[in-house]
Amino acid sequence: MSLLKKRRKGVEGAPEKKKEKQKRQKGTIDLCGYELMLENGVAQVAPGLFSQMVQFGDITYQCARKDTRENIYSTMSALYNYFNPDTSVQVTITNEPVPAEEIGNRTFFPKSDPCLDDYVEEYNRILNDKMREGVSNLKRQRYLTFTTKADDIDSAIPKLARMRNDCTQALARIKSKSEPVKGAERLRIARGLLSPLSPFDFDWDNLSQCPTARSLDFVAPMSVDFKPNGRNDAFRADDAWCCVMAIRSFGSILMDDCLASIVDLPIPLSVSLHLRPIPQDKAIDMVQGKIDWMDMEERGQKSRAANKGIILTQTSTALRYSRADAEELLDFLRNKNERLFEYAGYVFTYAASEEELDEQIDRIISTARGSALTVEKLYYRQEEGWGSVLPFATNKCDVTRLLTSGQIAMQMPFASLEINQPGGIYLGQSKITNTLAILDRLSLPSPMGFDFGTPGTGKSNAQKSVWLQVRMLYGDKAQGIWIDPTGEGRPVAEAGGGVSIRLAADSGQFMNPFDTKDVESLNEPLQKAFKVDAFLALSASMMAEGNQGLTQAERSIIARCVEEAYRRAGDEGTPVLEDFYDLLLEQPEAAARDIALRYERHVKGSFSFFNRRSNVALDAPMVNIDLHDLNSDMKVFGMLTALEQVRNRMYQNFAEKRTTWLFIDEVQSLFKHPAVIAYFESFWAEGRKFGLVATGLSQNASFMLGSDIGSTMILNSDYLMLHKQSTVDRDLWAETLNLSDEEVRYIDDGIKPGDGLLVAGGARMPIANELPKGRIYDLLTTKPSEVNALGGGGRSAR
Repeated sequence: MSLLKKRRKGVEGAPEKKKEKQKRQKGTIDLCGYELMLENGVAQVAPGLFSQMVQFGDITYQCARKDTRENIYSTMSALYNYFNPDTSVQVTITNEPVPAEEIGNRTFFPKSDPCLDDYVEEYNRILNDKMREGVSNLKRQRYLTFTTKADDIDSAIPKLARMRNDCTQALARIKSKSEPVKGAERLRIARGLLSPLSPFDFDWDNLSQCPTARSLDFVAPMSVDFKPNGRNDAFRADDAWCCVMAIRSFGSILMDDCLASIVDLPIPLSVSLHLRPIPQDKAIDMVQGKIDWMDMEERGQKSRAANKGIILTQTSTALRYSRADAEELLDFLRNKNERLFEYAGYVFTYAASEEELDEQIDRIISTARGSALTVEKLYYRQEEGWGSVLPFATNKCDVTRLLTSGQIAMQMPFASLEINQPGGIYLGQSKITNTLAILDRLSLPSPMGFDFGTPGTGKSNAQKSVWLQVRMLYGDKAQGIWIDPTGEGRPVAEAGGGVSIRLAADSGQFMNPFDTKDVESLNEPLQKAFKVDAFLALSASMMAEGNQGLTQAERSIIARCVEEAYRRAGDEGTPVLEDFYDLLLEQPEAAARDIALRYERHVKGSFSFFNRRSNVALDAPMVNIDLHDLNSDMKVFGMLTALEQVRNRMYQNFAEKRTTWLFIDEVQSLFKHPAVIAYFESFWAEGRKFGLVATGLSQNASFMLGSDIGSTMILNSDYLMLHKQSTVDRDLWAETLNLSDEEVRYIDDGIKPGDGLLVAGGARMPIANELPKGRIYDLLTTKPSEVNALGGGGRSAR
């Protein structure tokens, strides 16, 4: 009988357990913070209330100049003022952990060529080790969420779209890129706060396969305990220990880095600021009523004192200060375009264990205290706080206070800038957070760039590292060419399976300035136009006075002879310098004989190795063009000849859908002659259209910044790497780039080799770039003592 009862109890109890489980599941769904999510990212938060989310990028703020920071502050204040009283706004900053399986195991470079495998393994190991040092195991995101009231979702969508566009335009004014967040991403963000340690596998197809399924079923946690181990200041969501804290008070001076100091912590967290605008007339009446109450209190204090025979000349200090603050606030509201908001700030963090959670809470509270913020745990209100952290712009916890738009704008959502673009090149680590600086130059509007630094500051090592990474990362989809006046590039080229071409009297390797082998597919007039420009630059580089320009007559003679040289060669072959020289002597003008005299040493004698047909090809994946054995007069001629060969190769690479990465060391030598500068500017501008990613290296910037064309080229290039600068150049950069005092300190005499300031598009990041000793370090080093210890040129065999 007892056995029958047990069996009956088990059968009858099953529906009860099922009902209990359904009830529990329904309870967790109620915690999700929304009712309906569309694929376009519009969410119905409650009946008649709809929200949308915009993701916006970081900008350089903490290191910016004062006037730049003031402009950002004004823009953010105007952005908050834009929202009307029917709108709720939420600013969210999250530190999301990189998946655990990627930390220390990330493949930065794939294995694609046996000659590179050892370098690929070492570079992956180095970058994974560096990834653990900072907050590179966290992804930082920023979101702006806003709500609007509407009768239905169809009428809400255009209202939200207009608000979204206005917000995007406002953020664009401070160079913060923004875009709307789609529905699937909003669900992922919500899931990351509702069940932080659980995977999220969702696709809209999941819903279509099951008519009764809702997105809430994929987002909601399976279980929640708001009293784990009897605690009332934390909770458990599935396997995660969580805590919500509130920003309760501010110091007497509100610092603009108060949030940045918290967000820069290398721990998973989310900071949420809730803003609800108060109608301006209501805000003014509220403040005026407060002043009237204080006036009445002041009269009361004086009256009570008079009844005791005391003549009170002034009221209590607290009342005087409160009245002064209220009058200042009233002036802001009436005359300075300030708005009043109901404000609430929350910090959410989570961990896998209770002990780890408590440690993170202590770090957040102590860090906030250092920025004059009081952050406290929400006792007995973790559920309400948790609902307020979810990015749906609904504040469910009564911890609000009144702040003006200016006071809110002072709480900058911008922390330490990160440059971490998938598929990019490693350039160093942030000197502030140790975050890896990984830049995809191909994503920049203009991928062209420069690297400046005094001798021995690491610019050559930095760019040779980029050269090697291009080979490892892009493989056959890119070609790297180094124009090498110092003779340092051969080991890197050969290590990457490339070649080194040495132009010298005894090398037996020749480049013909007239060569057009790689541009035979271009139409003939275009080929000749390019060659005329090249020979104008070559001729100018040999001017006796160095910076003397070509006359119009000389330019006409050169163009005439270049075209005639090609015409006489016809289909039989390519002309050489001697053909050009002979044509100059045939011309009737005296100026032609002067030009021929300049070319004579390149046609006859020991310098005539440019008077040969080309016997080298730029078809290897890495090519080093060594000009080390040319004297100073010949180096510019050799560099221009090499640039012509690179231009020919660039067209062919473009046709084959390959990018051409060009590195030009001592690029300042090209800025001594007006015609050379004009040629180089044309080459630079033209290259961007044909897949050229060029980097010029220079010991100082004076040559370029002192030239209108050079300065324009710099400002039109979206990549700059500034290492230690001389005093003169430092002042020039501060003026040209509008650097702040703090940014100037990152390029002064106190920095180590490899350190500097990275400028990429609108982003600026102080970086350190120090590689540990090993195969890659040995390959890149240019220190004489280390090169000698490694056997000089024998390094390439390593």
